[in-house]
Amino acid sequence: MSVIRILRPKQRWSVSPRTVLPTALLFHLFKPQSNYTVVLDDHAVGKIGNGQVRVIETEPGEHRLHMRFVGLRRSQELQISLKKDEERQFVCRTSGMGWPTLREASPEELAQIPD
Repeated sequence: MSVIRILRPKQRWSVSPRTVLPTALLFHLFKPQSNYTVVLDDHAVGKIGNGQVRVIETEPGEHRLHMRFVGLRRSQELQISLKKDEERQFVCRTSGMGWPTLREASPEELAQIPD
C-alpha cells in the first residue's frame, strides 16, 4: 500500500481594501470552516477541515487527486504516480476568492504535518 497525506493548515485571513468585499461576501455565502471533499480517481474518499490532516491509503500506480468545495468549486487536478510503500504529502489551502488549492508540500510545511 502507498499513502497520500494531505495537510490543511488553519487559514490566516489578511485584510486589505482589495480583499475586504470579496472576503465579506464569502463569509456571508459560505462558512470559512467548511470542509473540502478529497477526490481520488473520481471518487470522494473523505473530507478535510481547517487544521486537519487526511491520510489516504491506496494502491501504487497512477492517480488523479483534487479537492472539491460547494459543487463546481474545485482545485486543479494533480496527476501523481505512487510506488509501492511510498508516501506523498500535499497541502490544501483556500485561495483569496474561496477556491481550494492543492500542491505538493514544501519541506517547511512537512514539519507541520503530525505523524
